[in-house]
Amino acid sequence: MNINGIFNPENRFFTFMDKILNLCLLGILWGLFSLPVITIGASTTALFQYTLRLIRNEEGYVWRSFSRGFFKNFFPATVLWLGAAAVGAFLALDVYCCQFLPFSGAVKWAARVALISLLIVYLLTIIYLFPLTAFFRFSLKKTVANAFVMAMGNLHVSITVLVIYAVCAGASLVFPELFMIWFALASYAASHCFRYVMEKYMEADVKIADAGAKET
Repeated sequence: MNINGIFNPENRFFTFMDKILNLCLLGILWGLFSLPVITIGASTTALFQYTLRLIRNEEGYVWRSFSRGFFKNFFPATVLWLGAAAVGAFLALDVYCCQFLPFSGAVKWAARVALISLLIVYLLTIIYLFPLTAFFRFSLKKTVANAFVMAMGNLHVSITVLVIYAVCAGASLVFPELFMIWFALASYAASHCFRYVMEKYMEADVKIADAGAKET
């Protein structure tokens, strides 16, 4: 047995533990910077600024990456967060108010199904907003449009991400004091899905650009 290999800080065990510790620190930073509530969008974008690079071992120091992502993306991420929160509250209120509609049961049921379907589309779309903001420099309108296209065009991936966060929510019910850590770990797992989808669209854009260049 190679003793030097066991205690080598670059072996797989120490690399894995280093990632876990960094994700724990990232989760704590995310929780602290999210406390004013209005800053949740910026802190979530900053979190993805780190995790989307961590999966390719491109990350830097946790604090430096997080703080840079937070302040650089503060305005667009905050606008997206406030808009998403407003739309979500509106849809949830509409679903609740369906029971008070002065129509027959069939009409109420149809309205409730339509609104719940919209709510699902909304959830699938918003999970892409902050990873896209962290990874690209799009306008707000284009970010929302791309989030919708990616969510609907990769339903199996989008549903997988929702399942990951559902597991995170379940773990938080058992150990609520570790919610920030669970969220960071779930976001790291989800980042594999997000980066897979985003790189797929990047490759498609490159192919289109290459085809256009050949035609000219």
